Order: sequence, then C-alpha cells, then structure tokens
Amino acid sequence: MTQTEERHFVGIGASAGGLESLERFFKTMPNDTGLTFIIIQHLSPDFESHMDDLLSRYTSMDIRVAEDGMETEANAVYLIPPRKNLSIYHGTLYLSEQNERKHLNLPIDIFFKSLAEDQRKNAIGIILSGTGSDGTLGVRSLKEAGGMVMVEDEATAKFDGMPRSAVSTGLADYILPPDDMSEEMINFIKHPVNPDASNGKETPDKDVLSRINMVMRTHSKIDFDNYKESTMVRRINRRVKINRLQSLEEYVEYLKESEKERNILQKELFIGVTGFFRDPEAFDSLKENVLPNLDYNKDAIRIWSAGCSTGEEVYSLAILLNEYMEKNNIRTSVKIFATDVDEKALEMAGTGSYPESLMANVNPELIAKYFIKEAEGYRVSNPIRKMVVFAKHNLIKDPPFSRLDLLVCRNLFIYLKNETQQYVLNKFYYSIQKDGFLFLGNSETLGDMTKAYHPIDNKWKIFQPREGYQPDVPSSISFYDKKNPEIEKESQVSKPSSTNVNLENVLQKAVSSISPPSLIIDGNDQIIHVINDMSDYLRPQPGKFSNNFNTNMSRELSLFVNNMLRRLKAERQHIKLNNIMNGAKEDTTLSLNGHVIEMKHQIFYFVSFVESSQSEEEEGNSDVNMSDEMKERVRYLESELQLAREGLQATVEELETSNEELQSSNEELTASNEELQSTNEELQSVNEELYTVNNEYQEKIEELTKANNDLNNLLNNTEMGALYLDDKLCIRRITPIMNEVSNIREEDTGRPISHISVMSGYPEIVDDVYEVLDSLNKKEKEIEDNEGRHWFVRIRPYRTEYNSVDGIIVTLIEITTLKAERTKVEETREKFEQVLEISNMGWWEYDGRSDHFDISSSFLKNCGYDKEYFPTTLQDISNYFKTNRVKSAFEDMLNGYKDNIDIFVSYRCDDDSYIPVHLLGRVLEKDHDEDPTRIGGTIIDISNYKEQGE
Repeated sequence: MTQTEERHFVGIGASAGGLESLERFFKTMPNDTGLTFIIIQHLSPDFESHMDDLLSRYTSMDIRVAEDGMETEANAVYLIPPRKNLSIYHGTLYLSEQNERKHLNLPIDIFFKSLAEDQRKNAIGIILSGTGSDGTLGVRSLKEAGGMVMVEDEATAKFDGMPRSAVSTGLADYILPPDDMSEEMINFIKHPVNPDASNGKETPDKDVLSRINMVMRTHSKIDFDNYKESTMVRRINRRVKINRLQSLEEYVEYLKESEKERNILQKELFIGVTGFFRDPEAFDSLKENVLPNLDYNKDAIRIWSAGCSTGEEVYSLAILLNEYMEKNNIRTSVKIFATDVDEKALEMAGTGSYPESLMANVNPELIAKYFIKEAEGYRVSNPIRKMVVFAKHNLIKDPPFSRLDLLVCRNLFIYLKNETQQYVLNKFYYSIQKDGFLFLGNSETLGDMTKAYHPIDNKWKIFQPREGYQPDVPSSISFYDKKNPEIEKESQVSKPSSTNVNLENVLQKAVSSISPPSLIIDGNDQIIHVINDMSDYLRPQPGKFSNNFNTNMSRELSLFVNNMLRRLKAERQHIKLNNIMNGAKEDTTLSLNGHVIEMKHQIFYFVSFVESSQSEEEEGNSDVNMSDEMKERVRYLESELQLAREGLQATVEELETSNEELQSSNEELTASNEELQSTNEELQSVNEELYTVNNEYQEKIEELTKANNDLNNLLNNTEMGALYLDDKLCIRRITPIMNEVSNIREEDTGRPISHISVMSGYPEIVDDVYEVLDSLNKKEKEIEDNEGRHWFVRIRPYRTEYNSVDGIIVTLIEITTLKAERTKVEETREKFEQVLEISNMGWWEYDGRSDHFDISSSFLKNCGYDKEYFPTTLQDISNYFKTNRVKSAFEDMLNGYKDNIDIFVSYRCDDDSYIPVHLLGRVLEKDHDEDPTRIGGTIIDISNYKEQGE
C-alpha cells in the first residue's frame, strides 16, 4: 500500500453538483490503494439518499452508510447518513445529531477537524463541487496537522462556491479536475515521508535547514531560525513530497528558482489556527476572571493581541468586552492592538469580511448585532472594527507595546523554540501592568517564566504578573535587520550555563560601580538598559509610555543625545560632547560620552552622562554651547509644530464625525436589506438540497429506464404474455402477447378487468383473479385459445419490495409444443405398460434417501393389487416376498457391498398364493461421495417357465 504501511484516510466534502464529481473521482480511482474514503455531503433531512447504489457503478470497493461506532477498513467507502454529523476517533466513525437550533450546520468542517486531530499527517481532505464555504475551516485544520488538501478546479465544478472558498485560503496542495486526483494522490502517498531516510539520515542536516531559512529570510524579510526545527522539517518534507523531489538538497535548489514555491512555503509556515470564539470555555473564563478585574476608570483599556492571524480572535475579544461593558453600563475607551508578521493575514483581518462557514461557532444573536450580511459571507460592524488597530509587528525583533491591561498570545509559542519563547515572555512581563493579565493558548506553557506569573486559570492559561520578578535579559536570540538583508549563516543558539549567569551578574555590578549614569540604546532609539541613577536626566512624560529615550528625557537634553546618536550611527566611533548645560543642576555642565557596541546581529549605543567637574578636557573633543536664541527658536518651532498638530487633529476629528454619519446611514440601509438576504440564504440552502435530490433522482430515473427496457425485451423475446392489475383490479399494463391471446387492448389501460370479456377460452378468469386477491394463493391452469394453441396461465399477487400486495399479475406461456410432446410421452408410456403386461414383466425403483419403493401398475394388476393402495416402504414391500433376501440385497446395494441384484424369489399375490419371479436390478444414482442412493430394475413372472428352486 504505502512505504510505511500506514493507512491514509480520505475525507471528501461535496454538496450541490457533487454527485457528478464523485463519479468522475471514483471512476479513475483503483480499488486496491489501501485507502479509506469517507464522503460528507449536504443531505436533505427528509430525503433517503441512494448514493451507495449510484457510486457502486463506478467502483467495486465496499460502499457502506456510516453507523455509530463503525470500525473502518481499507479499500472501502463510507457515506454520511442524513440528519447526522460524522466524526472519527482512532479510525472508528461516530455519529451525532445535527443541531437544528444553529443557524448553520457545517458537516464537512466538523469531520475534517476530527480527521485532522485523529490522523494528523495521514489525513487527506478533498473539496468538490458545492455552494457556500463549508470545508474552509477544515482545510486549515488539516494543513496545520500536516495533512494534504485537494480542491476541485473551479472550471470543472458545477458549483464553485466551496472550491473557491477553499482555494482562497492559499492552503490547497492540488487544484485539479476530479479525474486527475487519483494519480496525484497515489504518488503523494507512495513518496517517502522522509526523502533523506534512504541515505541513513533520520533528520536533515542543519546546513540544509539553514540554507532554506536564508532563502526564506531574503524572500520574506523574516528570520525563521527561531521556529521549531520539527515544525519546519514537517512542513518542508510535505512540500518535497508534493513536488516529487528526491532530497532536501534538491528542494533547496528548487526553492531558490521558484518564487511560487517560496510563497507557498511562507504561507504554510504562517498557518493560523484561529476562529471566532475558539475554545468557548476559555472565553467564558476570560469573561468571569479577567473582565470584572480590569480598571475601567482610567482613560482607556489597552489590549494587545500578538500573532492575531486573520483577526477572528481579536474581534471575538472586542465583542466580548463590548457585551460586558454594555451589560454593566461602563463607558470608557478601548484600544485593541492586533499584530502579526503575515501581511496577507492582516489584510484580511483589516477588512473584517469572513465566509459564512467561519461563523458556525458564533451565537446567532451576536451575528445579528455585530455583523453585516454580505454576498460572500459576513462583515464585522464598524463600531467593533474601530476598537481594533491592526499593524505588522515582529514579536521577536520589534519592541513590544506597553502599559497593557490584557495581553493575548494564543497558539503562537507552539511554533517557536524554547529559548525564543522565554525571550518573548520576558518582553511580555514588562509590557503588562502589575494588575494586567496574560492569556495564552491551552497547549502553551510559561516554561522557565513560571515564577514571573501566578495563575488565574491553569486550564485555560490565564496569568497575572508577580511584582518584583527580575527576568534575565537573553542575549542569544536571532535578529534580522531589514536594512541589512545580507544572507548570513545560521548562528548556533547556546543556552547559558549557570556559570555564565553568575558572571553576567558580576559584570553588571562591576560596570555599575565604575560607570557614570548611562543608557544602552538600540538602533530604534529604544532604551534597553539603564546603568546607575538616571533620575536627574530621565523624566517620563504623561500619556502613553514608550521606551524611546526622546519621550523620557527633557527636550533640551534629547537634542544633544539625538545629535550624538546620529553621529555614532554615521561615524561608528567614540563621540564626546562637552559643556552641555545641565537643566537638573544649576552652574554645572554635562559631558556626553558615546560608544558603539557592535554585536553579531545588532548594534547598540552606550551613552554616559558625566558632570563637567568630573571630567577633564581631552584633545579633539568639541565644546558645545546653546545660546538663549537657539533655545527660544527651538521653543518657537516646537510651539508651531504643536499648533499644527492640534489643527490637524481637529480636522481629522471632523472628518471622522462626517464619516461616522455616512457609515450610520449605510448601516441603516444594510440593515433594511438583511431580512431579504436572510431569506435568500435560506432559499439558497433549500435549492442546494433540491439540486442534490434532483441529481440522485435523475440517476434513478436512468436506472429505471434501463431496467424497464430490459424487462420489455425479456417479455417480448420470451413470447410471454403479462397482464398487470392494480389493487382495484384495473388494468395497469399489458404486453403484446396478451393482445394476441385476449380481447384486451392498449386503450383498455385503466379500465376494471370485470368490464371486459377477457378470453373466450378462459371465461372464469375474472372469478379466479378475485379468488387470488382474496386468498393470496397462486392459481395455475392450462387453457386452449380459438386457434388451438395451448397456454399455461399463472395468477399471482403482485408484491412490492416491502412484501405488501399491490395488485395481481397474470402471465401466459405458450405450451402448445410441450403439450404435444407430453401427449407423445404418455402414449409411449401406455404402450410400454401394455408390453410389460403382455410379457408378465414389471419395473421397480427404490430411493434410499426417502425410503420410497415404486413398481409398475401393470405388474401389480396381474397380481391383483391396486397401485393406489400399495405400500411404498422397503419394510412393507419385503413382506410381499417369501424370504428376507430381497431386503438384504437392497441394503447391500445401498451400502455399496453389491453392484447389482439377480435373484429368484416367490412373490405373494392378492389371493395369498405365491408366484415365482426373477428380480433383476442395479445402481441408478449416487451422491457426491459416490454412495448409492437410488436402485432399480425389472421383476418377471416366471410361473409359465420351468420350475426354479428357492
């Protein structure tokens, strides 16, 4: 079957127009692939599907309707029954009732999700013709689990809704007509799982992965070195199989040459496992344990959703928070920052438009309140969209958001290496306020950061930061600067030992003891580390907190620091600025010392603040003084800039107000159309079911037409007459032979049989028909027509497939020739009996199985017996012979001891006299074991011959 002997499971989703696609698929699929096929259709609850009969014409595999608890087998096809949802667990099928209260039932998504969880990389999903978007969520689940996805080409699908929606995810491995799917599927399965396993390599070389990461880094400007190797290898190996390549080295070269393949691999590495209100119990815990404990008295609630993917979870948070605030009459501003590195996912999230299948887990009341129905699905309402700000953000490289009340990062860590997870959690610790919350996915852990948070809900991974925790600053995380896109070899991540950690603490204390107040600033002007007391120089400003030194330093001083940083970035050498006026202390000046710290992947800047009394003049250093005119000019420019900003803000607010009014009008118009769209949606669903039913009925009609033609040809060619009567004994159908024999014609169809003189040679036919209808017993009779032909008439009840009587059927078979042959046989038999009677002879026969003895009537007549009253068992017959030799001889023959009989005995006549007879016989028949079962012969009266001794 496959190289690994693992069975693959193929889930096939089909809806309207899917019957034709299924027929084309199975017509080309071999019957011995070892695959298990499960077909999920949209079936009408009131229609009995005949899919098993229809598909049996295109495949010889077993086709079964799924039952609850049914174990699956290879080379078999299983069908979902009506009114049921189907799932799979350990290869066994389980049924559940469809929830009629839900506004939308998605059986394909439900099965694909269970198939992905149960079979992982051995799962294959196929989307065929159909309307709507059922299967789209299931495709995501299959790809995330490592399965393979095929979608029917829209050009061949009668209805392209489902295929188009599946293709739009960008996750389809193959887009083909149904006829071509079998070949690609078999090639995929037979391709080795690990292309390098044949060379003795269980896992690929790091050099190969590094080269793939470098190609992808150049393409996407994202460093995948922080992704787990197991995830990378699994996704890459599947791409090798799909492209039918023989090694990872071959794939590296193919990846370099094909931009399409780079886009596909990037898409697969960015697979987002998300959905509206995913894990409803987790959102219930969030509503119970987090929302009541947020501080709604401040200016704004700040929430960050890191790795938001296509935005379903972000909008779920916004809806949940909005519902809570409305219920508790809370009025405050809410800002939700949603970030991701996948620009295409962010683009979809920004539009807020989603296919209908993604709304399956959303309460219909929330859909009506927060979503707007559109032709292709639903769009999030504007008030909810305004709560969310989407932005591209690299969680590893870019600085985090700060002063957060809630940080949500679900199912992102499962793709990252452990050291990267700890680095990100360190960032999160400083981003969340002391009374804020961290919300992770249920499959993620805090790892070494457990001491930094105390749990609120362990099951659903809701935590709160502990005060006073001091996390280590990791120094071994791979970064990538977009401004320097040169490809570098993969750096090996080393975990610091306990000796290194202690040494870092010693070095930190040593630097603090000998250095003046100093800052370490990165290339984005963010403060990374503070050395000694900087309270004289750092003054955080009111408003949103930022790590940028400009917002934490006096304006005058920040001008000089900016000047120094610009020179440090340009000159890459030590810079010193003297005689800078110190605003913190009068009659003192400052000197700024700047140094460049070049790391392997990033550059940092060390800036120290030294009072002039503590420093000495050095040759080559530049003195800087700031005059009152310059200060005044700076203040004036800043004032003008502030006025310009305020004017711009006022203009923006006026535009937003006008836009809101327009949006409000648009929403009213949209709301007025929603009822009509809802009705159209229901009609579309009904139309889809009717199309499926009509398709199957059409197939059945074709089968019935063929069966009817076969039956007509059978009746016509066998020259059999047939008369069909309904339950009221009205003529329903007749055959041409019946026209010849009877007085019934085609125009008599529908008339009662009692109104017609059917046959002159069988006047009592109507009475016999009524008798059969009453007794339900068949009736047979031989008749002769006006032309001297003989017919065998059989009258029987007409029974349906449920064995109920639905009329009478009368059949006529011509037996004229048979009748003549029978007459000849009877005449021959009479002559033979006469010869035997004249010759004082008779024939006999004994069947050992039934213990039945038969003898010719002519012999019995000569002996004075009447055959009608003559005994038939061997025991009774032996009494008519003077000795027991006859019985013993019969038994010896039946037991195989003798082959024949040839004895002379005396036979008792009716007057108790005995006549001598000669008994001859032999074996006439044997069973399959060659044991005799029937014997026969002749018996001759020899009383007229010479006397024979006993």
